[in-house]
Amino acid sequence: MALINEITEVLHKIEAKLYPNYLGKGEGAYVARAKAEAPLAIEDVCAAAKNRGGFTGQYEDLVEHAHVFINEIIYQLLDGFSVQLGAFCSLHTRISGTYHGANDHIGAENLHVAFRTLRHLKELLLKVKIENEGIAGDGAYIDEIQDVHSEALNSVLTPGNMVHILGHKIKVEGESPDVGVWFINQADNSRTKITEHLGINRSSELFGLIPPLTAGNYKLEVVTQFSSGSFVLKDPRTVTLPVVLTVA
Repeated sequence: MALINEITEVLHKIEAKLYPNYLGKGEGAYVARAKAEAPLAIEDVCAAAKNRGGFTGQYEDLVEHAHVFINEIIYQLLDGFSVQLGAFCSLHTRISGTYHGANDHIGAENLHVAFRTLRHLKELLLKVKIENEGIAGDGAYIDEIQDVHSEALNSVLTPGNMVHILGHKIKVEGESPDVGVWFINQADNSRTKITEHLGINRSSELFGLIPPLTAGNYKLEVVTQFSSGSFVLKDPRTVTLPVVLTVA
């Protein structure tokens, strides 16, 4: 991991792939998307700080203090304070919607947390090298998967919970028996399919029930004959999320 205090000596790197520009904004035919990486938990960040020499105390103490610190940030945000994290970024609450006057009810569903990039982080972003890995297949991709009940994103799944999958050209369609949403066990390559009816089945998002999965690591695949509109492919194609998921 790069040392942000010695940015002139270290080069950060992000890999990106190109996808068709369906929004029509700009002159280019493609848009760039950073390759999906598994989100780091607090414990992962603390381990990195310890392993690369940035922290010389006890790992367990760092994890405990980090949890306390983050919980306090959330507490202060919910009390209406903005929180500035050094010269890197700040967090603050904002209220969406429009209102007629002082008697209008402002619901909590309109309360959001916003992120603002500050000067030092803006300078650091200019030091990142972005590697263009070319066009990503036929433009189909899985952007993220979220366990709806636990809100874990691209990380931990709990069998029996609902899952929300976002992407492009991932609608489950076709008569092939291979078509469906699959979880592939990385230990033995066994495949488990979502058999419950997909509550939402669109080109850009899927909702389904996580099937009974044994503890381990899994890859997510969407196998479909969907292409675009009403056009159905002759042979199924597979779209894979490049992040390894965990079932505890």
